[in-house]
Amino acid sequence: MRIFIISNRLPIRIFRNEEGKIEFQTSEGGLATGLNSLNTSYEKHWIGWPGMYVDSKKEKAAITEKLSEKNFHPLFLSARQINYYYEEYSNSTLWPLFHYFYSFIEYDKRYWETYKEVNSLFAKMTLQFIRPGDIIWVQDYHLMLVPQLLREAMPDIIIGYFHHVPFPSYELFRVLPERAELLNGLLGADLVGFHTSDYMRHFISAVRRVLKKKAYLDVISLDRRKVLVNAFPMGINYKKYHDAPLNSEVKKYYRELNKTYGNLKLILSVDRLDYSKGIIHRIKGFSQFLSDYPEYQKKVSLIMVIVPSRNKVLRYAKLKRQIDETVSSINGIYSKINWTPIYYFYHSLPFEELCALYHRADVALLTPLRDGMNLVSKEYVAAKRNRPGVLILSEMAGASIELDRAIIINPNDIEQIEKSILKALTMPVNEQKQRMKEMQKMVDNHNVQKWAASFVEELVKTNKMNKKINDKVLVPEITSVISRKYASAENRLLLFDYDGTLSAFYDRPEDAYPKKDVISLLRYLISDKKNNVMIISGRDRHNLEEWFGKTGMDMEAEHGAAYKRNGVWYERESKIKWNREILKILNAFVDKTPGAHLEEKETALVWHYRGADQWIAGIREQQLVDTLISPCSRLGLQIMRGSDIVEIKSPEFTKSSGIREVLNNNTYDFILCMGDDVTDEDMFRVLPNKAFTIKIGSMSENARYNMPDQSEVLDFIKKISSKKSDA
Repeated sequence: MRIFIISNRLPIRIFRNEEGKIEFQTSEGGLATGLNSLNTSYEKHWIGWPGMYVDSKKEKAAITEKLSEKNFHPLFLSARQINYYYEEYSNSTLWPLFHYFYSFIEYDKRYWETYKEVNSLFAKMTLQFIRPGDIIWVQDYHLMLVPQLLREAMPDIIIGYFHHVPFPSYELFRVLPERAELLNGLLGADLVGFHTSDYMRHFISAVRRVLKKKAYLDVISLDRRKVLVNAFPMGINYKKYHDAPLNSEVKKYYRELNKTYGNLKLILSVDRLDYSKGIIHRIKGFSQFLSDYPEYQKKVSLIMVIVPSRNKVLRYAKLKRQIDETVSSINGIYSKINWTPIYYFYHSLPFEELCALYHRADVALLTPLRDGMNLVSKEYVAAKRNRPGVLILSEMAGASIELDRAIIINPNDIEQIEKSILKALTMPVNEQKQRMKEMQKMVDNHNVQKWAASFVEELVKTNKMNKKINDKVLVPEITSVISRKYASAENRLLLFDYDGTLSAFYDRPEDAYPKKDVISLLRYLISDKKNNVMIISGRDRHNLEEWFGKTGMDMEAEHGAAYKRNGVWYERESKIKWNREILKILNAFVDKTPGAHLEEKETALVWHYRGADQWIAGIREQQLVDTLISPCSRLGLQIMRGSDIVEIKSPEFTKSSGIREVLNNNTYDFILCMGDDVTDEDMFRVLPNKAFTIKIGSMSENARYNMPDQSEVLDFIKKISSKKSDA
């Protein structure tokens, strides 16, 4: 199999040397490491921007040829595209939004248009290389539209997407004018992955509330397939960092650190320059610690490593200046002849130097205000080996969920940062080692190799599920077969659910009355003496009689509790006198769920929530079912979840009750049954294998076929019955 990784940047650094010639340097980032560790049976390809503006056609050709040796396929962008798509929309609109810095968002319609343009370029380039059966794995927020663009062009390919930054709550995400387009873009994937369950939950909530899509647990249901959403915490190359202190070069730097800092306790922080990293809060917390605990002066120092990032952008330049001034101020106040409180390095460090620092540092102080994962915390844990050390970690970092043996803090609380430093410096060595040992085990078990392999395994499994769904979709060829069987049959049984099948759903059930085209179609079917037509519905008999009584057809009401044969209504059970406790519970949930209402039937109670906000309805539905379990169990009543309803009824009768009688009383050479709800599964189960059972909307394990959209139902029935469209 071939796997194509689509990311903003290729895992290689391209730059011009002093002589103006282009040089190549392989990236050793976590993503590249993880994907390179995938099963060797995969032929790996990578599509992305080479990271440098190139204008010369000759240089583009040379770069393309050189990179193709590694199966890297560069997409060259213009200076405008780099600026508007990458610097502006990706990093000045989406980045602050995803990191909860709403006031930092810079919006311009030109940025969004260029973002769409570049996403389209990525999709078009990918389509030049891929073929059916390939796996496409799209990476991160720069390319949120790519999955859907690829899906539209090649519906059968396997597409995954991973979001490497936080996904914000619905209340924040909804401010984006392009919120629907971005969500639809991601729903082109079979599998959407996040670092934590919180981000996953926020995404599903946004999809439900913005796009009004159905979502149950971790599955979003679309017309012809499902999208799985899951959490895959990204790891590191554990062995690489854990074994680094054994490297001779790392040992050399470690000795130099001991020589330079002697017996000083070292607190280490490593960040990229960014306002989301909480750098100023951290410095202030350390300053307050020195002020409140002067006995630690000359005994402990903070080493800050900040990797330059976007320092030409005004906001980042301002942050850099603020950091410089704050560090200088603190060093000016507390410095002694042989002691500096804060050692500040504004540049990246080679791997060997960084690992020596990890191994030597007594404390790692990582306080991002919001961070998708924070792999530095895992690198520190791995590189400690058997040395004691304490990790102080922000609860806003995705890694905090896994590294729960760290000292977890609120990064906005300066006093808590101060107290955590004291706790770390006074923690017994045995406790430090025990905590570190537990975290090392977790980081080792959930390494980057496992992250990549787990995602791809889940992606392939999800795609197979979608293929199974598509295999059941009612295609024209199957419709033609059903039409021929219908034409040759002498005694037909036609069974139809109503709401969601013959009629679309409405927020108010009374608005779903049968329109002229439905009545016309039913009369046409009934007029054929070879047809036995029956509506089987959860609606009460009075409702069905009012709507369909004049047609003369047989009906089943309230899931088989009442039925009509040859113009006469019968009951299979007597009316239920509803328990006051149950009515009180249902009415209470109506009151606290705006848009919900209660329908009281003779043999069933139905709590409708189609008109309610989907997020609150999802919570209320589960709460209602939990509350009803005890009283319904005592009274022998059944709780049924349907399409935006919760129904309480007797378990004695189902939609299959009447069908069994009909099947026993006659023999049919053609049976068609159509329904959309979980209650219709009873019908599908009892019908013979030769019956044409069709589930509307979501897929059914019991129905032979699936019709994704209710709007197709009437045309399908007309087609197989040869009814001409109404004028």
